[in-house]
Amino acid sequence: MLRQKKSMWLFAFTDLAFLLLISLSLIPSAPSDISLRFAEMNLPVVPDSRSLQPMREQQESWELQIFAVGAEHPFPFRLVRTGEKEGLSLNEGNLIPALERLRDSRARPVLLPEKTSLSQDLLFAAAAMAKVWSAADSRSIVRPVDTGATE
Repeated sequence: MLRQKKSMWLFAFTDLAFLLLISLSLIPSAPSDISLRFAEMNLPVVPDSRSLQPMREQQESWELQIFAVGAEHPFPFRLVRTGEKEGLSLNEGNLIPALERLRDSRARPVLLPEKTSLSQDLLFAAAAMAKVWSAADSRSIVRPVDTGATE
């Protein structure tokens, strides 16, 4: 009698959780009458292999790159098709309209911060993506925790 082997996929989200912890700790404490909005994360699901179907359409893939502003990158954001070198350079003022145009074409970029980029630019880009793609009723609640430490 042959035994059928079942395989299981395991994902370690330690790095993802650590980055989320860092980004949430960078949000300043706000007064109680102000609610801060933050992006949600969709975690991948391992599909049942019996229900997999071949892809019929090739989907466009986009990147929202985040850079440190300098001589090489005069703007902190660049929206580029995956695999291409040239893209649309953006600042805080024109990022959301560019993301809305991309949403209308049924594409959603992946955030790609460079090592030297500022965390405030990453948080701005995440908030911009949340504004363009998330539901109106999504919320993130941030509350200061009393650690008992005195300053």
